Amino acid sequence: MIDRAQICVTSSVETALKKLGKADIAVYGLKKRGAYVYFCVEEEYVQKVFAIFSHPCYNVGIRRKSAKSRLKNFVGRRLGLLIGGAMFVAACALSNFFVLKIKVVGSGSYLGPQIIDLAKSCDVERGRLCTHPDFPMLTSRILSMPGVSFCSVQKAGGVVVIDVRAESGGASYPKPKSLVSGCGGEVVKIVALCGTAEKGVGDRVEKGDTLIGGYALTENGERIQTPAVGFAHIKCTRSISLFYEKESDKNAADALSSTLLYTDEPLEKSYSVSPCDGGVKYELKFSYITALYINMD
Repeated sequence: MIDRAQICVTSSVETALKKLGKADIAVYGLKKRGAYVYFCVEEEYVQKVFAIFSHPCYNVGIRRKSAKSRLKNFVGRRLGLLIGGAMFVAACALSNFFVLKIKVVGSGSYLGPQIIDLAKSCDVERGRLCTHPDFPMLTSRILSMPGVSFCSVQKAGGVVVIDVRAESGGASYPKPKSLVSGCGGEVVKIVALCGTAEKGVGDRVEKGDTLIGGYALTENGERIQTPAVGFAHIKCTRSISLFYEKESDKNAADALSSTLLYTDEPLEKSYSVSPCDGGVKYELKFSYITALYINMD
């Protein structure tokens, strides 16, 4: 009964049964109420019933549609609402995998610009998909900043909350200063945990050039002083001249070993020999990596 349509028609019971039986339509729950006969048929026969009683002398109507038809009409009338609701649920679920906002709170919140830069290095960035954030690494890097005594990183929905506690007034911070290059060469690696990197990988630098400045830039472009924390690797190239009485394998080996005065691990080295007054001159050329650190204790 639940999944059948109930139809009412102005007719006698005998006439109704005769017409429906002639069309091989099964009838369920037939009742006579006043001038109307009420009965139920399978949904697929509803249109056929209307055709049978289409003569003007019959008044025919649907008293109750089948459950399947009611559901179809319900979904049809509310399709837009259902689609919108499904999209809203999907958007809410998807937002949990994105970083929509990064909040730096606590007594160390003034370190926000540097901390957000550290977050980027750990793939935690506003507007990015964040399915496997490296929060432990980010926490470790923040704790390595001078004066930071506590750090907690949590994600609630699309918001990453970084709680940072620093010693009162940042009194334990060293005076802001910069990391400068102690030699000329090429930058092969630079990491600024705090402060601003003024050089990038591949840049040429001279002795005394600033590598990491003791400041940070806010979103508004304002410069604020901070400690410079980080390190840089510089590829340096040197040439030295050595003099010997004569050219020999031993003198060549001695000349090449002189690189140990500058580095234990030269990247490459070569030499050339030319005559000079009283003997020969070995021109030695080699390169090596110099590692520079600031406030990394």
